[in-house]
Amino acid sequence: MLFITGTDTGVGKTWITCTLLGLLQSRQIKAGVYKPACSGAEFLPDGTPVWADLEALRQHCSLNPPLDLVCPQRFLAPVAPNVAARLQNQRVDDTLLSTGAQAWKGLCDVLVIEGAGGLFCPLSDRSTVLDLAKQLQATMVVVAANRLGVISHTRMTVELLHRAGLTVAGIVLNEIAAPDDAAADASLPRNAQQLQHWIPTIPLLHCAWQARDLTIVPRADVQEPHTTDQWLSASLTPAP
Repeated sequence: MLFITGTDTGVGKTWITCTLLGLLQSRQIKAGVYKPACSGAEFLPDGTPVWADLEALRQHCSLNPPLDLVCPQRFLAPVAPNVAARLQNQRVDDTLLSTGAQAWKGLCDVLVIEGAGGLFCPLSDRSTVLDLAKQLQATMVVVAANRLGVISHTRMTVELLHRAGLTVAGIVLNEIAAPDDAAADASLPRNAQQLQHWIPTIPLLHCAWQARDLTIVPRADVQEPHTTDQWLSASLTPAP
């Protein structure tokens, strides 16, 4: 089970989750995908709600899962799931957050879970993303946007996960802006080196702008996976 979390919202968790699904499937690994709760729908001309992130996850999962299996709790407003549920006179079902993951048992080799926002993002009135990750005892992958501030945000995220007793398999430094648009941010070419300096024990991967692949950022002084295949093999745990 791989749980994809982010340092914040808007860091590209869905893109990285879809990329990981593709990498697993290209290696003949049957991968399922699960999002515990989702909010923020768009509407088709006939009024049917559509959640873009969920459609992307379904399209990149070769198992062709039904929407209710991918995300059984969906809400309309573009706010935290517990708030969106309340706006619809509903409540997020805490039990279903975890049992929804268990529903994949026997259907896949590896379940890839995408969280919402950052670790303290509320999923329900009682549970955050971190609470669910602890309950599932998932192996974590942290997605961090390559931009000014990523060093502090990533260190805080990893520290929270370690304090919770969770394994962090890797950090993905994700390029969220086209090279021309990102040129004004002087931190970009230095952030990878700084992340490796301050978080030396966790493999660092890189996702180029709109790439559907991950590459290991090499380190000469640390024994760690040198290829994405090696990293995936070291990171995977069985589906629930």
